[in-house]
Formats: sequence, C-alpha cells, structure tokens
Amino acid sequence: MRKQKLCVIWIWYLLYDNARFQRWLARHRRHGWELADVGFLFFRFERGDGTRYRYYMQMMKDDPDTKRGRDYLAGVEELGVTCLGCFWHRAFFRWEDDGRPVEMFSDLASQALEAKCVRSAQLAAAVWCAVNAALLFFRAWLDLDAARGFDELYADLIAAGAPSIAEAWAPRIAMYAAFGLLWLGLTVWGALAAVRTHRKWRGLKDEQLIHE
Repeated sequence: MRKQKLCVIWIWYLLYDNARFQRWLARHRRHGWELADVGFLFFRFERGDGTRYRYYMQMMKDDPDTKRGRDYLAGVEELGVTCLGCFWHRAFFRWEDDGRPVEMFSDLASQALEAKCVRSAQLAAAVWCAVNAALLFFRAWLDLDAARGFDELYADLIAAGAPSIAEAWAPRIAMYAAFGLLWLGLTVWGALAAVRTHRKWRGLKDEQLIHE
C-alpha cells in the first residue's frame, strides 16, 4: 500500500484560483506526492508511482449531486479524465500527461461560463467575510461602549483604586477587533479576486463577439 497524507481544504483560496491550485500541487509533486482524492474538507495525496498527471479544477454550473451534474461528470470521464471529487461546486479532474492542455474546455463559451460562476463564488465569499467582519467590529464596539459606561458609573470607585472595566476588557475587545481586521482583509481579497475574474469574463465575452 502506497504512503498517503491528508491536507485540509481550509486553504479556501485554492478553490477559486486555478493558477494557485496548480502551483500548490506542483510543490507537493516536487516532494513525490500526487493528488489522489478530494473528499469533504480534505485533499488525499499518495506517493507517486512515476506516472505524470495533469490536473484541472472547474467551477461547475450544476450541483454535482444533481442528475445534470452527474451526467456532466460522466461525460467528462468518457474522455479519459478522472474526477477525483467535488467540493462546493468545484470539480477536481486528473488525467495522464499525454499532451492535452490544462484548459480542458477551450471554447470561449465554456471559459466565459466558468469565469462567471467563479466570479459569483468570489463575490459570495467576500460578502460572507464582510458580514463576519461587521459582526466582530460591532461586538468590539458594544463591549468598549459598555466598559466606558461602567467606568463612568463607578468613577469614584476606580479613583479609589478599583480596577477599570475598560482595562479589564481590553484584551477581549482587541481580540474581536483583530479578528474583524482578518475578516476585513479576506473581504478585500475576495472583492479584488472578483474584479480580476470579471475582467477575464469581459475579455472572453468580447472575444466571443469578435469571432461571431
């Protein structure tokens, strides 16, 4: 039995950027690991047996668990391509390196449709991150406002040496703010990624018009 290892799919940016995904796989391949399976939350790697593979990650229009999604995957596998698994409408494909291009679907309509799906996913991720950032900042503001209120209410006791509520709560408030900044950074990342994908989609649509 070949050696195996698992990698958690919490590196979620990989799910929206094929170029990053390819570079990430290349780093594993340099150490002798080939992607063998994609499951819920994990990538499973196996020690390579000398066969060279190519990989492609595609955002599917239809849910892989629906009939249309299953029919689509079956059609792709008829071309000699193996579907390693799906995660969040992302299908992960592998085939032996026989010269076929990484862009399995070279027609402009297919590429434009995938870019549109990726853009939607990136925007949804950005909105979700923004909501989390807003909730954390709001919680930090509520705690800070409450702490200041308590300090004003008990100002005489604090002046006499009692501990300040604002100082006691400062680490918790700072933690909420720090996590809020983290989610805000992810929001900006998602929004910028969506802008780049939108430009790619527009370019593909313009190219389609030229060839029509």
